[in-house]
Amino acid sequence: MIAKDTFKEPAADHPPAFWTPMSDGDIAILRNRNSRRRFDLSIIYAVAARCFYGFPQVLVCRPHRRGGTPFPTMFWLTCPFLDRKCGELESLRKIGELEELFMTRHTEVSIWHERYALLRKSISAKETDISTGVGGINWRDVPNAVKCLHLQVATWLGWRYHPAEDWLKEQLEVTECACGICGKTDDDQ
Repeated sequence: MIAKDTFKEPAADHPPAFWTPMSDGDIAILRNRNSRRRFDLSIIYAVAARCFYGFPQVLVCRPHRRGGTPFPTMFWLTCPFLDRKCGELESLRKIGELEELFMTRHTEVSIWHERYALLRKSISAKETDISTGVGGINWRDVPNAVKCLHLQVATWLGWRYHPAEDWLKEQLEVTECACGICGKTDDDQ
């Protein structure tokens, strides 16, 4: 468990030890993967998790867009394999299952949301109060809200902690593809 007092401002532009800066190769892959959607690279703070092949699985996003509007999702799932897997699980109505599990782990989920807000604030360039929890969830009013499994998996892999890590592992079974799909272009698939 991470103690509240361990969150400190990152030194200059150096991310925490388990996050890595984006490389030119990462940027090329992300542009290719997001070519059909609006994708703002300036919001990316770091890469929080990489797969066996070295490709970004989860990005760390800044709490504010370039214009200053809030961006509530700190951990963004970018792995196409996990994206597809989360979509499949959502179609099986697994969000409700996870919400029920959250009800049984109320204290742990509350602490998780509080610490997420502190971590998010630690990478903010602005002095603002960040009161919402994981993915912008107002956890005080809706303590068992899940939003989506993409958010839950991204937060787990990007932070290396989740109050339902056991459930996520069981549902996903694996967290990496066997073929390095991220390194392939749309023409290769």
